[in-house]
Order: sequence, then structure tokens, then C-alpha cells
Amino acid sequence: MIPAQLPTMLDCKLAVKSSLFTKGTNYVVIEPLMNSRYQKISPTILVIDNDPSTSAIFERLLVSKDYNVLTSNSSKESLKIVERVMLDLIILDLLMPEMDGWQLCKSIREMTRTPILIISAIESPEIISKTLDLGADDYLVKPISSYTLLAHIKNLVRRHKTEELALPENE
Repeated sequence: MIPAQLPTMLDCKLAVKSSLFTKGTNYVVIEPLMNSRYQKISPTILVIDNDPSTSAIFERLLVSKDYNVLTSNSSKESLKIVERVMLDLIILDLLMPEMDGWQLCKSIREMTRTPILIISAIESPEIISKTLDLGADDYLVKPISSYTLLAHIKNLVRRHKTEELALPENE
């Protein structure tokens, strides 16, 4: 049970993310106020790529822009992270071991509404269409400039936060 004083203690508003008030109900903190005691919480991004050096490049770029970054080079590990961590964005490469990126994208979409950004060297219109149909929110073809990448990331994170904050009409 969340104490009624919690929003005051955190200088924020709370919204119920799930529709059932049961054990495991998810809450979303809305609009934390900036003051000397609290810092703005940075969005959390999971980067999934089979190549550790590519993951490291994405991580350095995103951390330099104040994002919290988790990386995974394994499909199985990625699913565990998605299950356990509240994420703002998932960046996924299609060419993954164990489970290919299409299967992984579909599995992630079944678990969460977190935006999925595919970044791949595959630029076939059929593949792009298939990937978006499986649940990806955006698709970028490598190589990609950091400016374009960051613009797409900002857009997806902003849209996700807006959707999270939207309350049912009867509230």
C-alpha cells in the first residue's frame, strides 16, 4: 500500500499504470518538481546488440546525453531485463544469436508497450515492413548519424512518456 504522503515527500503526482488495484500494481511518478533535494530522473534505455563494441558505442553516446543505459548482447538476458526494469526505450539490432531480432521484437512487444527502435544494416522495404508489423515503433538503417539517432530517440521517449502520463477519461 502506498502511503498518502508519498507524493508530497517526492514532490510529484502519482498515476496508476495498471487498471487493477492488486499486488503488483504499477504506479507512474508524474512531473517530479526540481528542487535542491531531487534531481530529474533520466530516461532508461536498453541497447540490445550482439556486438559488444557496438553496444559500447551506443552506451557512450547516450550516457553523454544524460540517458541511463543498460546493454545486453544476449536475447535471453534482454528478455530478463525487459521483464524486471521499467524502460523508456529499447534499441534492438535484428541480427542476434539465440533468438533473432524479429522473434525478440515480438516477444518484447508481448511483454511491454515500451518503444522499440530497430537499428539494422538491412534496408529491404519488406524487412522493414515486417519488423514494424511485429511491433517495432521505428526502424533506422545503419550507418546513421548520431544527430539523426538522437532525434529519433528523443521523439520515441517523449511519445512514450506522454502515453504513460495519459490517464483514463473517467479520472
